[in-house]
Amino acid sequence: MAIEIPKGAEEEVAKLQQYQQQYQMLGMQKQNIQNQLIEMNHSLEELKKLGEQETYEIVGAVMIKKGKEELIISLSEKMQSLELRDSVISKQIDKIYGKMNEAQEKVMKMVKGGKK
Repeated sequence: MAIEIPKGAEEEVAKLQQYQQQYQMLGMQKQNIQNQLIEMNHSLEELKKLGEQETYEIVGAVMIKKGKEELIISLSEKMQSLELRDSVISKQIDKIYGKMNEAQEKVMKMVKGGKK
């Protein structure tokens, strides 16, 4: 049994689908950032365990020798940047989620109203 969509509701359904796509995209970005943060945190812990061994940073296809403290500072700064991006994406996800719920409610009201 197919649900008839009243005239005017198609636009709301399109908005809802757009919000759902944005929500999924932002969720994937957030997951990617969280994975990077976990990896960087692990690298930072390993760097702190090292003694006076030589340390290197990979830049593109080249390994460059860098001091341990310099690498720790660099990684910490990159982590702070990623944490900020994670926070911004979380806010965007909350905003899109609210819009998605609003659009869904509008569509449901239109569908229920059209059944009369």
